[in-house]
Amino acid sequence: MKKRLFTALGLLLTGVAGAQTQKGNGLISGDVSINYCRSDNQYNNNTSGYHWKPALNITVGRFVADNWLLGLSVSGNLNAETRENLFLDSQITRTLTQRSNQIQVDITPFVRRYWQFAPVQVFAGAGLSVGLSGVKNANWVSDQTTQQTVPVRHRDVGFQVGPYLEAGANYFVTNRLALQLSVSSQSLPLSVANVGTGLVYWTGTGRKATLQPERKNGQTNRGNWIVEGDFSAGRGSANTTTGTAVTRSSSRSFYVSPSVGCFISKNNLLGISIPVSVNLFDSNSQNPSFANRNNYWSVGISPYFQHYWTSTRLTPYTRVGATYFTGGSKPDDSDMSRVNVNAAINIGLAYMAGKRFIIETSLANASLAYSSANGSETDNSSWDATLSAGLRGNFAVRYVLTRPD
Repeated sequence: MKKRLFTALGLLLTGVAGAQTQKGNGLISGDVSINYCRSDNQYNNNTSGYHWKPALNITVGRFVADNWLLGLSVSGNLNAETRENLFLDSQITRTLTQRSNQIQVDITPFVRRYWQFAPVQVFAGAGLSVGLSGVKNANWVSDQTTQQTVPVRHRDVGFQVGPYLEAGANYFVTNRLALQLSVSSQSLPLSVANVGTGLVYWTGTGRKATLQPERKNGQTNRGNWIVEGDFSAGRGSANTTTGTAVTRSSSRSFYVSPSVGCFISKNNLLGISIPVSVNLFDSNSQNPSFANRNNYWSVGISPYFQHYWTSTRLTPYTRVGATYFTGGSKPDDSDMSRVNVNAAINIGLAYMAGKRFIIETSLANASLAYSSANGSETDNSSWDATLSAGLRGNFAVRYVLTRPD
């Protein structure tokens, strides 16, 4: 049963490296995502709203001659937001509705030249970038009596054209899949600030999809451990003068998130992380109205389970995890509590490098999060859902502590 499933996934799990840039072949790369968020502030019933943000970034190309690629990149994003504010006007409850739509589309036709230095390819390209942008805003007030006032509308449209220059390199991990590092700019020299990484899928009838053979991957053996984590600390200060009053403020922040995982069986990783953050803010002033002290803290628990599908050098994986955060603040005059819960499922690719390293990248992700904050002057909550898929994303390098033989 497993081998039948892997044969169906053969387009990703081919084992022949060194793809050729021959006429008739092609490539595709990119990603798509959708984010939806709804928030409600129930303090005095004053604010509620939602927004959704779809986005795409797709690149396709075809070799019109050996080593010469003619391609097209299309990227776009939409930010649609609606917000309602309730307020009391002459003993009548009115609703102020604000709606905003922003769209950005970029279309870039380009030409690339490739040079082969197996198993690495380098390329350089040039093209023309065409950008379109638009903004549409509308505000209106309504109540039970007047129903609705005449809305105030605003529209703005923009257009931009400029040169597009790029350079990069590909490293092939299979016959059809390559890791890509690239830089792009609209002027020479190329700016290293515009650096992109991702996966590129190569097309062509001459590329046969064959299954990788099973091998002994020491990284995913039972009893191995993965120890990870983040740590940061910061401090800042500022002086503000208002008339004769001088306000001196200082802030300190601490964050630590240790994580540990153990392979409970072959290819099955069970782990947990515990993120903790503390933010301290102090303000001293000759004017008591400007003096305050706030302490913010949060602690969470984040278990996860990750399954590697095969014992091959390149393998898909599935990761399921959840996080529960609790925290609060203690100002001089009130306390606030916060709760955040989220769950996510992730599908990606893992590459076994050497004997102790695993390089991973996400291909698809779905997550759902809920957060709330309650205090003497606030009571709000929000829902956030995200769905994304594509060949562009961040790469993670994980170090494996193996058992002694």
